[in-house]
Amino acid sequence: MLIADQGVTQAAKQAEAAKLDIQTLKSGDVIEGRYKYIDRIGRGAFGTVLLMEDTVVDERLILKFLNPNVSQDEEVMKRFVHELRYSRKITHKNVIRIYDFLYIQGSYAISMEYFPSHTLGSEVVNEKPVELKRAMGFAMDICTGMTVAHQLGIVHRDLKPANVLINQDGLLKIVDFGVAAAQREGDTQLTKTGYVIGSPKYMAPEQILGKKVDERADIYALGVMLYEMVTGVPPYTRGDHMSVMYQHVQGKARPPQEVNPSLPPGLAELVMRAMAVDKTKRFQSMEELRAALERFRN
Repeated sequence: MLIADQGVTQAAKQAEAAKLDIQTLKSGDVIEGRYKYIDRIGRGAFGTVLLMEDTVVDERLILKFLNPNVSQDEEVMKRFVHELRYSRKITHKNVIRIYDFLYIQGSYAISMEYFPSHTLGSEVVNEKPVELKRAMGFAMDICTGMTVAHQLGIVHRDLKPANVLINQDGLLKIVDFGVAAAQREGDTQLTKTGYVIGSPKYMAPEQILGKKVDERADIYALGVMLYEMVTGVPPYTRGDHMSVMYQHVQGKARPPQEVNPSLPPGLAELVMRAMAVDKTKRFQSMEELRAALERFRN
């Protein structure tokens, strides 16, 4: 009995030892005999992002390890399976390429393209507007990338400056379809598990209210980002998350031309149309919004 107990204990210890603890990874550590750890890029509510080198193909890539509270939640895991199944079909220069969904030593991870860059958020500095031609270029690139996603039935649901990456050459890529789901699958929020899909500062009113979400929610989010780029400030920021969400539902943003009087005629109206509370009054597709932006690019 004692020997058996010792055997069980030893097996348990070996299993525990084999379990990956990404917090203890050091530069140069290799996992699965393939992925060499380089650096930790960041951590969010859904996962920890690591920069790795795939020693088999001699190429850098990102491994996004899902946090335990996510990987142990069936509802949330369904979202990530959707991310793999649908988002990996997107092959476009304005969207980060997703490679695979992996199970590594007791942890789930998504492998994706490595793109040295900064976020769109870092383009808005000291509440100053982004140079107009540059802002229009970014917005049009987002429209282009999201058009491809929408054609595949994918609604991002969490478009925000932190999920838009730009490299030193000005190439833009949209990232983190982790909270995206196939539009035809329905089910707008993970209210049962306490997660709200989206970020309060950029979330469409219908999403906040738990109603059906389609590509027009992404158009709204881009409208909010446009407002921020051309004025230097987001439309709604007062108070806590609940207060900000309420302001989106009310839809009483200060007109962009009041914040930045130098805006060209018609641009403020375009931004406010993209941000309309009633989704039927917004642009109805990213292609339509892109065409409207074209005249302000030069």
